[in-house]
Amino acid sequence: MALVFFLFWMILNGRWTREVMLIGILVTFAAMLFTWKACEWSFKKEARLYLALPRVIGYVLTVIWEIVKANLNMCNIVYFGEAEAVTRIIHTRLTTRLGKMALANAITLTPGTISVTFQGDELTVHCLRPELAEGLDDLIFERKLLKIEEALHG
Repeated sequence: MALVFFLFWMILNGRWTREVMLIGILVTFAAMLFTWKACEWSFKKEARLYLALPRVIGYVLTVIWEIVKANLNMCNIVYFGEAEAVTRIIHTRLTTRLGKMALANAITLTPGTISVTFQGDELTVHCLRPELAEGLDDLIFERKLLKIEEALHG
């Protein structure tokens, strides 16, 4: 985190002089103190975040791939099929608010599905076709997010 703060300082400043670097180190130290106190940040949490980073990147790439596949499926539905809207309630095993929000957003970003409500562990999803609702039973998004939660929270 300190490296990110320092690089951000240097990029915003635009000059790479000794004085700017010294002030950058002081500003970085102050920002780290604030982060540790205000956000309850620690080296242990930061280390977990770095260890989970490959999983987060994998999740983002999976979301992009699923969006591409769903777009191709939607082209097929638009040109050759009819919409038969279905609403489905799914239960998630995710425990954090961030994980649940990421799941709902991934579903909404995927063409043909929209997350309508999320209460507790129940997510209501509106699907354009019944076959899209069938894929909600075993979501790859949820599996990947569970692995990220496990890496971050143990």
